[in-house]
Amino acid sequence: MILRLSGATDEELARGVAAAQAVLAAAGVTLEQGERALWEREGWDIAHDFADDKLPPESVMAAASALDKAHWAAMEACCAGWAEKPAGWQLEHADDCSGQDRGG
Repeated sequence: MILRLSGATDEELARGVAAAQAVLAAAGVTLEQGERALWEREGWDIAHDFADDKLPPESVMAAASALDKAHWAAMEACCAGWAEKPAGWQLEHADDCSGQDRGG
């Protein structure tokens, strides 16, 4: 897992990744499961306009929620003490990234 956030130090980025991993582990969800669930939840939104009768299974909603929480935990841990939180940041699979530009 890699956190991309401009202006963050390697230590801050590592702190953010650790926070995200802790949230996912506590929920019993892998990053891949969370991403797949998020994709399914977004598809429900787009294709079914939040129709209750088309609601994804609770397990999908819980995994997507865990990933949402992991994203915020990563940003909060990485940016602890910053005067202003950044608008643009990403949490990704390490396989999806070169890792060379983690901080910017």
